[in-house]
Amino acid sequence: MVSVSIIVICQEQHLQLVQLLPQLLSMQYDGEHEVIVVDKSHDKDTGEWLEEMEKLHPHLCHTFCPASSRCIDIHKLALTLGAKAAAYEWVAILPAETQLPGDEWLGRLQTCCNDQTDIVIATKGGTSLWNRLTFNLFRRRFSIFRPTPSIVLCRRRILLQGDIRIPKNRIFRLPL
Repeated sequence: MVSVSIIVICQEQHLQLVQLLPQLLSMQYDGEHEVIVVDKSHDKDTGEWLEEMEKLHPHLCHTFCPASSRCIDIHKLALTLGAKAAAYEWVAILPAETQLPGDEWLGRLQTCCNDQTDIVIATKGGTSLWNRLTFNLFRRRFSIFRPTPSIVLCRRRILLQGDIRIPKNRIFRLPL
């Protein structure tokens, strides 16, 4: 089992977090994992709720995008902040509205994590969506995670490096 940091990106999505976080915090996974919530809008109510949740769940933490950073791509900033807070080499990225496909989704995805893989994309849909995800991955640097029903598991260094050029043979695609 690989150790995984799960980054949840949200923006004024308190209700979605209330549904998603209990699922993440009670999921079946034998490896080490942590959950990092990155709030793009720095919502006060969400922050207070997350602080209470952190008291109950030691492997949960949260951060936010500062208001002074509004002139840059806020989603890329949220991913970078989540990656910097991550303790493990493998990072799972989830939008707050993610519908998890059961309790063992992370165990299924981590089986694809090996020396020959840098990114695992699990999505609902066919190969045309996968091809679009791959194209967007190279062109827009991870801005794909807002609109698509996908879960991405990747190496932490990929989120932190400036130019991501990953050969297609190092990207593994998996249906949810």
